[in-house]
Amino acid sequence: MKQIRTLLFSTVTLLSGMAMYGQAKDASVMIDNENRNAVMITIDQPEKITSEALRQRMERSGLKERARNGVVKYKGVTLSEISKDRVDIYTKVEKGPNNSSVVYMAVSRGYNNFTNTLVDSNITQNVKTFLQSFVKDADYHSSDVAISNQTADINSDEKAFQRLLNEQNDLQNQKSNIDKRLLEIQNELLLKRENIDKKKSGLEGTKEKRATINQ
Repeated sequence: MKQIRTLLFSTVTLLSGMAMYGQAKDASVMIDNENRNAVMITIDQPEKITSEALRQRMERSGLKERARNGVVKYKGVTLSEISKDRVDIYTKVEKGPNNSSVVYMAVSRGYNNFTNTLVDSNITQNVKTFLQSFVKDADYHSSDVAISNQTADINSDEKAFQRLLNEQNDLQNQKSNIDKRLLEIQNELLLKRENIDKKKSGLEGTKEKRATINQ
């Protein structure tokens, strides 16, 4: 029975941990030193990966960011997924536990008129849907970065391998040339030695001949 309770507790804990990711919910975030209504979602990706993925997602919608004090602002934009009207969109990505990240998104109708769940339930729900769909973007970007890094690592190793292979070939060519030259020198030494010995023998003969001249 104790083992069953332990197993059930572990299962509930695991499911709770899984539910923590990818579920958008109402929250608040500091924007321009004021607490604003927002929607937040926890992404199971590092802060840098999530920030880059969110920037790319917004850029694909034709929006250009303006960052200040960790908050990214898209002023007077139309994002059909959020609202058909022009709005100001604020996003913020913070570092979360266990190498995760937390994304906040707030919407203003202009002049700091931020939306809220009660009055602007439709926009709030659209933001939640947007952020929950963004989870896949973050995962895709993480995979793309991993593929890019692994490809770069492989390319680096292949270049290092090729450099070693080229150096090996150069050294083998040098060794072949050295062995060839050593053989040539050995043959030249033998010929020189024979030539020197002949000349020394001739010199001794000349000396002997001279010694017998006055005898």
